[in-house]
Amino acid sequence: MKITSSKGNFKIIQTIKNRDELLILGTWPDISKLFDSSRTFLVNKAEGLFGIYICKQECQDFISHLMLEIDYNEWEDFRMEEITSMNRHLA
Repeated sequence: MKITSSKGNFKIIQTIKNRDELLILGTWPDISKLFDSSRTFLVNKAEGLFGIYICKQECQDFISHLMLEIDYNEWEDFRMEEITSMNRHLA
């Protein structure tokens, strides 16, 4: 799952070895803002990609935190009907 927010860009992957463990990937500034840096590790130096393993409960807390940061004032013209009709044409 890819998440883009005001807090950063993240990719969440469920590990194969342990279904209760998730890997969150992101850049150092994005990851270090939200997680303890001692738990973070380098994944790809060339891309500046870092990761952190978390449990599902911690991931739920992480996603909830991101959702609380949404600025709903930008959604003045948002209408669910428009989104629904757009999705019908894409199928």
